[in-house]
Amino acid sequence: MLKKLKDINWNHLYCFYEVAKAKSLKDGIKTLGVASSTASEQIKKLEETVGHKLFFRTHRGLILTKEGERLFNHSRDVFEAGSKLLDDISTTEVGGYSVTVGIEDSVSLSISTEFCSQYWDFYTQFGTVNTARQYEHDQLVEQIKVGAIDWGISLSPPNSKSIDHAKIGSFEFVFCCSKELYDQFLNKEDILRNIPLGQITWDNTLNESILNFLKNQEIQPKEVIFSDHIEYIRKLCERGRCVMGMAENPLDNNENLKTFHVGNPIMMNVYALWPKKNANLISIKKLKELIDSNLENVPGQYKDHSYQIEVSEVNEDLLK
Repeated sequence: MLKKLKDINWNHLYCFYEVAKAKSLKDGIKTLGVASSTASEQIKKLEETVGHKLFFRTHRGLILTKEGERLFNHSRDVFEAGSKLLDDISTTEVGGYSVTVGIEDSVSLSISTEFCSQYWDFYTQFGTVNTARQYEHDQLVEQIKVGAIDWGISLSPPNSKSIDHAKIGSFEFVFCCSKELYDQFLNKEDILRNIPLGQITWDNTLNESILNFLKNQEIQPKEVIFSDHIEYIRKLCERGRCVMGMAENPLDNNENLKTFHVGNPIMMNVYALWPKKNANLISIKKLKELIDSNLENVPGQYKDHSYQIEVSEVNEDLLK
């Protein structure tokens, strides 16, 4: 009976973890470096220890049982933490763990997700990249501090001395509306004076900045509408029902919206934030590598649709 950590054979658990992650005994032993008979015996002994069958064996491969799924979820947390430990103290690139990026909810979401998409290409050979929505800057910083997320993206630099940051880039804030609506007005300022301005409720700082900017341009919106859902505002905008502001993404070719400026361009900065203590981790090294490469210089493999097949080491027998 399992009562203490010493009661479990960690080699057996690690064997189970790698085989379960690969969903194949054959692929799992490539990482383990042991014979298939050895791996099978270790998994069998682990099943005896925990008192549950962990796999269903089918002609398509291995499928986790309900108990196996629960054990795998816990063991993944354990061994990914172990991989981070090795990564921090090793002089070589270890990896072997997934990364979670916290993205502050803001109008610059398309810029942030574009950056994360590029980060995937830098990091994917070491693990997968997940994202988590953060509703405000202070929440994002706190999540980084406690290790709930690996790094984050925000419109503001952190005040905390334990958090490092770097500017991803400066992006122009523009107004946009449907092409059909844009073509009907002689002066673009009148679009903002006569068509409702859509804003996101949780972006209070940005909303106030926009209204102050318009006030300085002597532009008073006839009506302002609010929503918690940026997708809703964007949908209305595409249908000519409102105007909205957005961060201009040089890599985003949206055919349904027409962007325009009034007065001097509004510039905004987007920052990557990460804990100083994790500077040695490959996840942060790859983040810095992407930052240094400049956002507009996309990775060489960015549009290579076969790249993931190569990284995942997909068996050629499965491909056309």
